[in-house]
Amino acid sequence: MYKHHFLQDKKQLKDDIYIFYTSDVHCGIDENLTMSSLKALINDTKAEHPYVSLVDLGDYVQGGEFGALSKGEIIIKVMNKIGYDFVTFGNHEFDYGMEQLSKLISIMEFQPILANVRYTGNKENIFKDVPEYVIKDYDGTKVAFIGVDTPTCITSATPAFFKEDGEFVYDFYSGDDGLELAEKVQSVVDEVRKKGADYVVAMTHLGASDSNVPYDSISFIHNTNGIDVVLDGHAHLLIVEDKYPNKDGEDVILSSVGTKLQAVGELIIGKDGSLTTMHVDSYDKKDGEIDQVIEEAQSELDVILDQEIFTIGHTIWMADEEGVRMSRNRETPAGNFVADAYGKIMDAQIGLANGGGVRAAIPEGTVTYQNLLDVNPFMNELVCIEATGQQIFDALEYNSSEVQRIYKLDGAPVGETGGFLSVSGLKYTIDTSIDSAVTVDENGLFAGYSSDARRVKDVYVLIDGEYEPLDLEKTYTVASNDYVILNNGNGLTAFDGCQIVSRGVTDINALIEYAQSIDDYTDLYKDVEGRITIE
Repeated sequence: MYKHHFLQDKKQLKDDIYIFYTSDVHCGIDENLTMSSLKALINDTKAEHPYVSLVDLGDYVQGGEFGALSKGEIIIKVMNKIGYDFVTFGNHEFDYGMEQLSKLISIMEFQPILANVRYTGNKENIFKDVPEYVIKDYDGTKVAFIGVDTPTCITSATPAFFKEDGEFVYDFYSGDDGLELAEKVQSVVDEVRKKGADYVVAMTHLGASDSNVPYDSISFIHNTNGIDVVLDGHAHLLIVEDKYPNKDGEDVILSSVGTKLQAVGELIIGKDGSLTTMHVDSYDKKDGEIDQVIEEAQSELDVILDQEIFTIGHTIWMADEEGVRMSRNRETPAGNFVADAYGKIMDAQIGLANGGGVRAAIPEGTVTYQNLLDVNPFMNELVCIEATGQQIFDALEYNSSEVQRIYKLDGAPVGETGGFLSVSGLKYTIDTSIDSAVTVDENGLFAGYSSDARRVKDVYVLIDGEYEPLDLEKTYTVASNDYVILNNGNGLTAFDGCQIVSRGVTDINALIEYAQSIDDYTDLYKDVEGRITIE
């Protein structure tokens, strides 16, 4: 706890201000603490205190069946019932496309805010009515809330969604190693201070881990001033109350509440000028209205989700015993299963499954629609294209650029990326002794190579039951989801301009059809098969 440095300038409160915050809920409305308990907590706090607000830091509409099967609409309806005041956007709010996000914004009964989005198109800016900030007046004490989303949205969401007529028209101030982002938000901070804000709360979806650099929340704090508290999401970290110096050397609180309602954060602005953050990870009361809303939503889904698809005598795994998601940097049985499903159902020679889209293992026993939706929760469309061997090679090289000789250290992943490709109809080797020569453009999209060095080698294509060397000049049919093939997912541009052969099947339906086509799983997908060798 520390005293606010503008204390002498603000009106004395008659009570503390309670600001509750959630982040990265990812459709987990009935998990961990649950939305029902959150509503009860808010109601009880409001019964005792006059100044109570609730905010969310992004990634609420994607990550589970409630979101996937309703394209986020069920989640927004629940959040409306909870009584959120302000929310910002995470990268996954864009997963259903701009048209759907516009619809979600239209049904929000709370205020979305976003400071660092820029539109340069000539059609319709879906953020035209979304303010950069809100200043909330608590009986004379003004608190400014500023929304900030990660500049990596363009690659961690779906790049094509940010384009019009093939050109990018949205960006999130991604230039200059995080400094452009800081400068943009700084201008907003300066504006709200001039308008009399006594406190400034940044609602950020940036992340505080090394993988988020240079747009991480810690660097963001170092490069700005005038912000009192950064409530952060994106990295799924549990940070109760850390403090980092801003560019003037003054402490700024940083707090983050994990994912799937592991905790709800509580920022208390004391009437004495103190600032404190804490976590609430359990609450023994429920709210009946929210329980009913969730039950009604669940009943709509259960008929679909409880369908039995097939039975298997072993787990098709994608993570190790410590929970490290190997599908993002290694061959896994689950990655092979998904890639095989894409290739077979789309009648392609090659199937590609991005590691970030292989989200769960397939459990031993009776496998349901729910189990397969856990594996592929995004409801992406599958696409089959014609691609040259060179384009296939470039895709493998680009998406292998982060892989290391080891895949974890002290229980934490090493060299993982959501773009890492599991393959069907291919096998290849990644030589980790060679530094990646891959280059990217200002938007983080694959742009080419800085040298002749290549990490990927010994690439073979399965033709009529036999592996043949990949011919860089030859054309092959390749199937994957539209995120990978058409929309530059994770920054992959290697397949730009390819001829589309077919499209239309959703990933979950492909998994179901493929799974049911197999008569005997006895020896299938128990372990890796040597499709990807790491050396």
